[in-house]
Amino acid sequence: MSVVENKVVLEVADLRKVYPSPVRGGEPVVAVDSVSLEVLEGECLAVVGESGSGKSTVAKCVVGLESPTVGALRVAGSARLRAPRGRRERVRWASEAQYVFQDPYSSLNPRQNVEDVIGTSVAIHHPGLSPEERRRHVDGLLSDVGLGDGFAQRLPHELSGGQRQRVAIARALASDPALLILDEAVAALDVSIQAQILNLLADIREQRTISYLFITHDLAVVNQIADRVIVMEQGRVVERGRTEDVLRSPQEEYTRTLLAAVPREGWTPRRRERLAASL
Repeated sequence: MSVVENKVVLEVADLRKVYPSPVRGGEPVVAVDSVSLEVLEGECLAVVGESGSGKSTVAKCVVGLESPTVGALRVAGSARLRAPRGRRERVRWASEAQYVFQDPYSSLNPRQNVEDVIGTSVAIHHPGLSPEERRRHVDGLLSDVGLGDGFAQRLPHELSGGQRQRVAIARALASDPALLILDEAVAALDVSIQAQILNLLADIREQRTISYLFITHDLAVVNQIADRVIVMEQGRVVERGRTEDVLRSPQEEYTRTLLAAVPREGWTPRRRERLAASL
């Protein structure tokens, strides 16, 4: 899907998130330090970095799972500098942005079948639907993510990892969000299943007016899905640009280190210190 020029779905400006020290008398922990980014309508922006780089903290601030210490943050034109207050605001926030987690099993109620998991979200965001209309809407969402009617009555433990992630995506789409945040959404899947989910996400972006904020540590995945990429290290943005430019000609040593760690034919892992020393 082509990006709609100049229409900003997500805007983050000088975002900073500081946590108290985990030990008495220690220094506060700066998880995110002066991060700015924007996502345009129809675009996929990838945020890349190692564990602890602050990429997931940025994403959680966007949906209100964390509150920024300072900075400006807007989704679909609405400011988000604190947790949502009251049910109406929570529903509105959820209709603007949805979050898909790395582990779909932990985010699904093990006692609810697939129809109930998705139907609960449909009922929240489309309260005027009759029970029959709600079931048809659920069936449509399942079809959108490549799951047939036979999956509606299954419980999460009866699904594969890739099928669970498809259910999680369908549930997220139930609110018709402007922004879908995918936090390591394919990291726990086998490579072949990763490819299927990435193809599914590409199809959804072709069919809907939706943008992605794709959080990952894997630059090989970024190459398949993202229009632009931001690289984070220790809470700060160290490089940004079009995906093809950053992957073809990275300007920062840290980005080159991440690229060199992508498995390929004849690749053997090396410790980061040795890798950086050889660049």
